[in-house]
Formats: sequence, structure tokens, C-alpha cells
Amino acid sequence: MKKLFYTIVLVPVVLFGGLNINKINNTLLSIKPVKNVKFYNDKKTIDLQGKLKLTTLPDANIVLFPTKRVKNKMVIVDSYQKLITNKDSIGAIYMKKGRTQIIFIKERLAKNGLALPASFKNNILSECEINPLCFLK
Repeated sequence: MKKLFYTIVLVPVVLFGGLNINKINNTLLSIKPVKNVKFYNDKKTIDLQGKLKLTTLPDANIVLFPTKRVKNKMVIVDSYQKLITNKDSIGAIYMKKGRTQIIFIKERLAKNGLALPASFKNNILSECEINPLCFLK
């Protein structure tokens, strides 16, 4: 009985679960100043083509989902844990409970001269929200 339940519930989640590419594209295109921002997708398994124009690694300002350390580039990582540990990352895009999660750090965006419109306020956290030790400073 449990096997039948897991098959009925989990198979659709696994088959239809995935990143909401449209939501990701809209968020990334909203980064201001968008005309100066160029993206490079390091993970070829995630197809972000379409409205989002990707470029080569040397020409890019932001590297999406880097597989190794990238110097002198802003990065958007693929997990919340990497967002906390990698201080070069300005945001994270990952799956949690079958939903696409998109988070940016306000201070890191500002440090790099970037911003998101007010309509994305739910996607923006402060450094203190991900690192409680900042309250001690």
C-alpha cells in the first residue's frame, strides 16, 4: 500500500518538478542596469535561453551556477548553503519543496552597483537575515 502511495504521489513530483525557467528569466532580466549585465550559464543542463541572452565567460559579468570558483565575477549559485558560504555570490536560484526559490542579497547587489525593482522585494534579503552574526557587529 505504501509503495502505491509513493508511486502516485512522488512520480508526478519528480517528473514535473523543475526550475520555473520563465520566473528565473523575468527575475534576471529585471536586474538593473540590465543593459550592462551579461550572463554566462556554467551548467549546461539548465537551459536558460530565450529572452535571456547568454555570452561567453570572459565577457560575462554574472556567472550562473558556477561549477568551480570564478575570480572577478559575480555569481548566482544553485543552493542556499552556497549563498551563505560564497561571499562572491549575489544570489541563489534553487528548488525547495518543488518550488523555484530565487533569493538576492541586498548589500551584495548594492556593492556591485546592481538593484532589483520594488516588485521583487520578496526575493531580496539583507546580509543579517542569512548571517545572524552580523547583529553582533
